[in-house]
Amino acid sequence: MIGRIATIDLGTNTVRILVAEAGEKGFEPMFSDQAITRLGEGLHQTGRLGPEAMKRTVSAVARMINNAEKFRPFDLRVYATSAARDAGNTKTLAAMLYKATGANLTVISWKEEARLSLEGARLVVGREAAEFILFDIGGGSTEYIHSFADGGMKGHGTDLGVVRLSETYITKHPVSNAEYQQMLGEIEEKVDIAFNEIEATGEETIVGTAGTVTSLAAMALGLTEYSRMKVNNYRLTADKIETLRIKLFAMTIEERSRISSLSHGREDLIVPGIAIIQATLKRACATLLTVSDFGMREGMIVDMLHGGG
Repeated sequence: MIGRIATIDLGTNTVRILVAEAGEKGFEPMFSDQAITRLGEGLHQTGRLGPEAMKRTVSAVARMINNAEKFRPFDLRVYATSAARDAGNTKTLAAMLYKATGANLTVISWKEEARLSLEGARLVVGREAAEFILFDIGGGSTEYIHSFADGGMKGHGTDLGVVRLSETYITKHPVSNAEYQQMLGEIEEKVDIAFNEIEATGEETIVGTAGTVTSLAAMALGLTEYSRMKVNNYRLTADKIETLRIKLFAMTIEERSRISSLSHGREDLIVPGIAIIQATLKRACATLLTVSDFGMREGMIVDMLHGGG
């Protein structure tokens, strides 16, 4: 597929768009944007997507598509993940989206989500890289993928989503140690299961992709303006993550909102996100985390290039 193409990743917490110029040797990003809409707000309690959450999300997608039209992509695809998979009224969301934009909504499985995230991350770590474990923290789920040296993969999906964890365990900010430890107990148990399922050996490089991961990298780098190129392949140490955790957990929501490298709407979700990162590094016996800004939307572009979808 050659020409301008676009993908929208409609997640539980964040909507992301990427428009790219595709060619025989790959693609060049032309436009990207994201918005935190919290589509999955309250989902674990009701089993349904809330009317306001759907309105926010459809509005964000419509705005992104409108902004992308100036690049005239000939193919645009909208993929939805955890919240849309789990909700009992996803057809309502799809109808609202089609009415507002004319775009069809495709809900993908966690296995497909994992595969696409891996395709995106491989653009950062290299397709010929040695074995690594990728984890993708989402609003409603976290996927773990073991990428083998021969190009194969083995994945496992968990329900460790930062929106669900925040709504379930965290009632106040600054964060109380008791609430954090209770949340961490569930996370560590499910991370251990994931590592067993993907046949981790403890020798693999650990790669993370998600808003929490890239936000921590931006903070560690001291960025006042986000740069995906500076963040990609940055190595976060476990010690630096712990330093940032102590600093962030002692803050109120308002104080965190003043951090330029922390996206608006992520002030509370950074708490469970850090917990997932630390539990993952602990289970892997790792002290370094390789950061990938690239993830599912880039993987969707790669898939379209290869005729997928």
